[in-house]
Amino acid sequence: MRVTVLSWIQNFLNGRTHQTRVGISLSDIADLVSGVVQGCGIGLLMFLVYINELAFIFENYGVKIKKLFADDVKLYMQINNDVDVTQLQLAIDALINWATEWQLSVSVNKCCVLGYILVNLHILLVSV
Repeated sequence: MRVTVLSWIQNFLNGRTHQTRVGISLSDIADLVSGVVQGCGIGLLMFLVYINELAFIFENYGVKIKKLFADDVKLYMQINNDVDVTQLQLAIDALINWATEWQLSVSVNKCCVLGYILVNLHILLVSV
C-alpha cells in the first residue's frame, strides 16, 4: 500500500468525533475510539478487510465458512470424532479471542448448531 493511501486512512480514522442530533437537540461531542461513521463510503471496504481475517482463523482449525455476509457468519465442519469436536471448540475460542481483541461482541443468544445424520439414505436433522 502506498504511503499516501495509508496516511490518508490513518488520518481518516484518528481524531474523529461524533455528535447526535434529535430534532433540534444536539448531544455532547464524543471521541470515536473505534470503528467508522456509519454510512461513510470507505466503511464497507474497511469492514470487508477487517472481517476477512476470520476466514484465515477458521481455516487454521479445519472449519469452513459457508456464508459470510456483513456481521453474520455460518460455519461448516464435519464431526467424525472427539478430535473434530475439540478442533471446532478451538475455532470458536479463536473467534471469541478475535472479537475481544477488536472490541466486538458475539451474540451468543443468536448462535445455534444444526447437525444432520445420514441414516439409510435419509437425512435426519438435529438442532441443538
